[in-house]
Amino acid sequence: MAIQKTPKKKEETKNKVLFGDTPRFGLEKYKGLKSRYTCPSCGRHHSFVRYVDKVTGLYIGEQFGRCNRETSCGYHLVPKISDLPKDAPLVVNNNEIKEEFIEKDFINVIDSKFVIKSLEETLNSFTYFLYNNFPKESVDLIIKRYYLGTTDKWGDRAVIFWQIDQDYNSRTGKIMLYNRETGKRVKEPINRISWVHRPNKSCEYGNTYDYNLSQVFFGEHLVNTPNVDTFHIVESEKTAVICSIMKPESYWLATGGLNNIKGEKLLPYADKKLIFYPDKGDAFNKWQAKLSEFIGEYDIEVSDFLEKQKNVKEGEDMADYLLKKLKQRNGTNNKGG
Repeated sequence: MAIQKTPKKKEETKNKVLFGDTPRFGLEKYKGLKSRYTCPSCGRHHSFVRYVDKVTGLYIGEQFGRCNRETSCGYHLVPKISDLPKDAPLVVNNNEIKEEFIEKDFINVIDSKFVIKSLEETLNSFTYFLYNNFPKESVDLIIKRYYLGTTDKWGDRAVIFWQIDQDYNSRTGKIMLYNRETGKRVKEPINRISWVHRPNKSCEYGNTYDYNLSQVFFGEHLVNTPNVDTFHIVESEKTAVICSIMKPESYWLATGGLNNIKGEKLLPYADKKLIFYPDKGDAFNKWQAKLSEFIGEYDIEVSDFLEKQKNVKEGEDMADYLLKKLKQRNGTNNKGG
């Protein structure tokens, strides 16, 4: 686990002019794989973000940029005003800075000590359901694979689905409460869901005020697993966990939401095959349309498997399908969520 990083404070740009080493430069915004290069230090393809001149939008030099693998590589070379072309003006007005660069240029992470603390207890409302329906050794394996955490919340023990990136930084954690018998989320009297990065008076997970969140797919850290070339992607974290228990030889990720598919979240999988399994129904059309813009750059497949299953209802997912199969095979009264 990586330790918490101290965010870099963005320098003020309220003055009428910019001088010297003020932020004349910015990291290029994601525009597909073509905007991510090979790192000059570690050699990883599609992991290097180059610096551009905020005024002209042009690159400064091939050596200037930051590797996305901040922990395992850490290469970051920032250009100076002296690196600009000789004819470039050294003084510019604020209104000449392109709007796309006027934003935070750092990402916060959760201190790893909070992740480690959450792993001390494995039994919570979600894992209770898992242990009650699957072999203990299978559940133990998957809890470790995904770093499933536990926290006391809402008068019960809730699960934490940590979003751990490819460098083992914890971006945030989704806290959820489940019915121990059915495995369904607790939504009454209110929806029992929260986030680790959400500020609170007790600062339970450190000072998360003004937290600059950049989410990743649940399970992104698994991209480091040797000899794994294919990842299966579903919407729900719960579904990814159950699919992994029932198909432990395959690796499952979760987007964490219907609309959580974005270009930057796909970057770690540039050299992997991705098979998406949308929930049955409208989600299939939405994911197919959204992913169509990335198919030319990534090895992506949108599976229509659930669409063809007559025993799967509208809105149900791979976990529902697999749990139904398990119930049929065992002749039990297991219920999916």
